[in-house]
Amino acid sequence: MINIEKTYEFETKHDLVVEFKSENFGLKVIGWEKETSEFFIKLDFEQADEKKVKIEDIVDAKYNKKKNTLHIELNEPDNIRHISSQFELRVPHVTKVIGKSENGGISIENLNGVQTITTENGAIKMDHVNGKLVCETENGAIKLIDCNGNTNLKTENGAVKMKDCEGDIILRSENGSPKIIGCKGNLDLINENGAVRVLKAEFDKASIINQNGSIYYEFTPIDKGQFKFENKHGKIHLIIPEEVPYKIEAINKLGRFHVGLKGDYDGLEEGLNLGNEKKLNMVQGSGKVEISAKNQMGSINLMNHPLKGGNFKFDMSFMSDIMDNIPEEYFDKRKIIKKIEKAKKKMKNIDIPDMKNIMTEVMEDVQDNIKNVYNTVSSEEFQEKVEEKISDGISKVMEKSKEQSLSEQERNEVDERSRLKILQMLADGKITADEAEKLITAMEG
Repeated sequence: MINIEKTYEFETKHDLVVEFKSENFGLKVIGWEKETSEFFIKLDFEQADEKKVKIEDIVDAKYNKKKNTLHIELNEPDNIRHISSQFELRVPHVTKVIGKSENGGISIENLNGVQTITTENGAIKMDHVNGKLVCETENGAIKLIDCNGNTNLKTENGAVKMKDCEGDIILRSENGSPKIIGCKGNLDLINENGAVRVLKAEFDKASIINQNGSIYYEFTPIDKGQFKFENKHGKIHLIIPEEVPYKIEAINKLGRFHVGLKGDYDGLEEGLNLGNEKKLNMVQGSGKVEISAKNQMGSINLMNHPLKGGNFKFDMSFMSDIMDNIPEEYFDKRKIIKKIEKAKKKMKNIDIPDMKNIMTEVMEDVQDNIKNVYNTVSSEEFQEKVEEKISDGISKVMEKSKEQSLSEQERNEVDERSRLKILQMLADGKITADEAEKLITAMEG
């Protein structure tokens, strides 16, 4: 194994511009009090032939004093096998970084200035960075902590996490699960596949649009603002404290409303009303916090307390929904419902851990079971099948429940996989729209 270790020193000034390009290496940039810059390199690798590899074959570092520009380019020669590496650049606090990496992450700490970072297969991390941030990655995660400034983020296949950041946020995510905690400013978020979670939000204005995944948003006490939530396939869960003077206008097409807020609301009729939009209007106080929520296939939950952790509770209410849509001549409905209620009481207070790998299986079984039930033509066959499926479903859950309880993120992931499976069955003609709605309603509890 060959070891290379070297430190480059540059007589830079503040307002430095760093131009970084890398093929297969990552970079960490740290701001410090000095005006000078240091570039530390540590690399372990093996050679594929006898040709000697020099540091200049890997690192091209040049400083332009006139322009106060530091250019760094990293390349991996074909005749080496990269084992491990450390590339750390220390620069003045006021530094602008323009970085591009093909197969490596870029991390920036304690800088002031505009940062423009693009990666193809590497994570992007910003920690205590002040200034405009432009981050784009194809197959990497984005993480921002304690950043101050407007941000423009785009990821194709990677999670996004922001914590304690302030500024206007524009976020576009294709296959990720954005999580935003304790951030201030304005939020414009469009996500395609994955759960969106916004906790301890202090935004003055927010627009969240999701396509295949849930939306969870926690309001903090605010006096005014405008908020829009739209979803196609997934629930919308809003936490609205009692002291918020809200004006809520919500529309749901294939899904239910669950309202845990104090006060009255208008326009909502009981029942599923499949195929027809259901509207809900609710006002408290001045109504200066304007909230609009629109969903196509999934519930809209309006609550005044955040979700609590803890063990998963198995909900068998979906079986009662199934019974409501089966002609009574096929079976003794009262007898079956009585058995379901007994099962629900027994399951109600039982903690069921380690649901991560089994909820999807259970949902697939439920889908198949409903399809079989609707094809039943004999009352005796129907009773046997319903009783058998209830028994099988409970047994499967109980037998596999042995480890930790499901976390909030894991529950969201299971919900998404199950929802997409249901939608695929609907598209394939294996179930009807009515059955799909029942399944999604059951899944969301």
